[in-house]
Amino acid sequence: MAETPTAVVIGGTSGIGRAIAQRFAEDGYHVVVSGRDATRGNEAAGSCQAAGAPRALFVQTDVADSGSVEALARIVSDGFGTPHVVVNCAGILQSGKYVLDQDLDEDEKMWR
Repeated sequence: MAETPTAVVIGGTSGIGRAIAQRFAEDGYHVVVSGRDATRGNEAAGSCQAAGAPRALFVQTDVADSGSVEALARIVSDGFGTPHVVVNCAGILQSGKYVLDQDLDEDEKMWR
């Protein structure tokens, strides 16, 4: 029997990322959703499981913190092996503004 593929959606707790995670779930993938908000993340993982993911997991992750990203990688590797798909929909928008309205200094911090 073929191995069930795994999709990791970084920033999958809302918006486009959540829709992508949902689609992988509908297609029968194991889905790992990451983001900063545990409430939204657990809701997204539950929604993925209800949509058909054999396993769905939320991992709280802050992409601005390298240790947090490394922890995500370990959790995925230990629990699912090598993922078949990794999607990055995470963004770091500290100001709460729209990206195009953000100061250039904030952009520089975001891309480091």
